[in-house]
Amino acid sequence: MRLFRSLVTGAAGLALLATLSGCGSGSDSPTGADSVFGSDSAATADAGAFGKTDSLPSAKTLRDVQEFISGAGLPCDNLTDDESAQGTPAEGFLGPSDAYDSDAEKAEIDAWAISKSGFCGETRSDLGGWIIYLPSDMKAFQENYRKQALESAKEDGWTDKLARGKFLVGADFIVDPTNYQASRTLLEAGLLLENCDPGFKAPDGYRAQDASASGCVLTNYLLDPLDQ
Repeated sequence: MRLFRSLVTGAAGLALLATLSGCGSGSDSPTGADSVFGSDSAATADAGAFGKTDSLPSAKTLRDVQEFISGAGLPCDNLTDDESAQGTPAEGFLGPSDAYDSDAEKAEIDAWAISKSGFCGETRSDLGGWIIYLPSDMKAFQENYRKQALESAKEDGWTDKLARGKFLVGADFIVDPTNYQASRTLLEAGLLLENCDPGFKAPDGYRAQDASASGCVLTNYLLDPLDQ
């Protein structure tokens, strides 16, 4: 699969980044981004048959993640690893580099350390769809997101309040929702958001733990755009 658009620097990504804030700890209290979504008890919801690593749901294959999303009560039909399949995002999604990529493209793609990716659901439905990533190196994925987000923040003048992307993190998989509101359900199912804002502080009662990326946390606290 090829990289059709950067998840952070693409137009759609920047539109979402403009509405969401987040990324970093700097606080001894539970951290996240301002939101009505998620709580300590919600984040520890039972993930069914799926295992837990560091209290995060674990799913080893695309079909395992599909089952996890479906088990959370969200539509995850028509699972595919083809970016051009009907219903997938128009901009495509990240996947491993291939022979068609230039050296520069290969370096950009490989930095995300994605071994496999796929999509389920429907981008044009009310609940949207779900891009699934299976990183071969979770730390590399999270560190590369941090790097990209920092660069975008500097370019757009958001250095005082570093924008956070939309990645929902499991023990060994990542979900990128195409519908912001539906993120709440996956947070309640136990996934967490990567947050790398060094000045970030969240109210009591929300879960937070160190991310694999230095200076970032994983949290179930999500900023509601209506509060901005």
